[in-house]
Amino acid sequence: MSLDTGPFYPDSKDILSKDYAYKMQQERFEIFKSQDPDNGHFDITFEIEGKKLYANKFILTPCSETLKAMLSDRWSNKDESVKIEAYSYDNFYQFLTFLYTGSCKLTRENVFQLTDMAEFYAVPFLKEFCEKFLLGMNYYVQNIEEMFEFAQKYSMEHMEDLIKKFVSSNFEAIISSESLLSYKKPFMDVLASIIHYPWKGKIFEAIYKWVEHQVITQKDVEDESFNLLETVKTEFPVKDELRETFPHIYSLDKTKMSKYFLIDFMFEKGILLSPGEFRSIYQRIRRTWDGEFCFKYVYDLAEKQALQKQKMNPNNSFNLADSVKILLSEVIPNVEFCKMNKTFVMDFIVPKGILTEEQANHLFDIRVSIENNRKTVTGVFKNDILAVSHKVTCLKQTSTNMCRFLKLKFPIPSIKSSIKKMKGVDWYLCLDKNGILTLKHHSKIKRSDYLIVEMKSESEFSLTPNKITIISISFNNLNLIT
Repeated sequence: MSLDTGPFYPDSKDILSKDYAYKMQQERFEIFKSQDPDNGHFDITFEIEGKKLYANKFILTPCSETLKAMLSDRWSNKDESVKIEAYSYDNFYQFLTFLYTGSCKLTRENVFQLTDMAEFYAVPFLKEFCEKFLLGMNYYVQNIEEMFEFAQKYSMEHMEDLIKKFVSSNFEAIISSESLLSYKKPFMDVLASIIHYPWKGKIFEAIYKWVEHQVITQKDVEDESFNLLETVKTEFPVKDELRETFPHIYSLDKTKMSKYFLIDFMFEKGILLSPGEFRSIYQRIRRTWDGEFCFKYVYDLAEKQALQKQKMNPNNSFNLADSVKILLSEVIPNVEFCKMNKTFVMDFIVPKGILTEEQANHLFDIRVSIENNRKTVTGVFKNDILAVSHKVTCLKQTSTNMCRFLKLKFPIPSIKSSIKKMKGVDWYLCLDKNGILTLKHHSKIKRSDYLIVEMKSESEFSLTPNKITIISISFNNLNLIT
């Protein structure tokens, strides 16, 4: 014979079971709340702050290995109280409440001690319960390090992650805090991980100052002979400590830091740039700015670094121009001085000793090379004769004594040409009466032609009909005109 209990929906038995289990749990908790030793069938008594708390071992010991070990043997007599001295009465009451019900009343004030109880008494569910509460709390710059230390102490990974996000969002306020120098190493490691743009310079400065403070505090500042600057510079090299303690901070790409931060902080601390780093800075800014601005930018940096190095380590043979050229030794070969304004070159580049006046004078000369049938003729002339706007052009040759480059047409200069037709010169580059750039054999030169330059060849040059003729125009230092 079977009893018909009626229809059940899927999982309805489980729902009813949980419901009854909860009701029975609440009944046991009501007995605990009554704290009536005569009717509560309690078999363990805790004494805290002169007050007593009654409980049942069978409720507590399955939830806590620590309580199980503590209550099974040593505290077998229910008439003998277990003294609790590390925690307050109210907090221990909440702790027992959680063991009875799986929940308790958490506040900003008690959650930290209850977390400690969860750890001490080995109740992982309570620790998880506390961490969820902590994740919902508001965090403040003033106590963020304490919160981080707490999360680390109790291995609360989710809380640690939340704190790191808070640090990232409030980074500037944290490194500007008066507490910066008193932060401990683990929290500084968190700060050191926030190195994304635009905080690279600021994090370097903050970490450096912290390391500097740690180094200085190792010295007896009561010593009358103590000298802060000399101590930092010599006896306790902060740079070495920074390199060892925060290697990823020390190795930050200095070439992406601002010019003023490099000058005002890095150089002052003796952290200097290498010639390769100057090159990287120049290449980076060259993509955005004109050549004059970029060269002056790196020159100013190099000059400030050279002067700071001389200040730190005086050298009687110091020469500023030579020192700067050494620092820019990997920059100068890549600089297209010929594309700069001539006034800038003569008024800035030459006085700084980067180029001699003679080099500068030849810098803007134009080299013309004309090739026909594997034979080449060349000439060099001053750039102020005509405005060159093409670098290479070619055409099919039809004459043996003249080649007109029809696409290269210029205004004829008002100043009379200084070039005169001379014996022994076979070829000339000139502008014909229409201003067309033309290569002519001396036999074809006319009085109306404006002579630009004598063209010379290492071997006998000639024009071969029906062959391609190519004219290449470049600055005399071989930097092509663009």
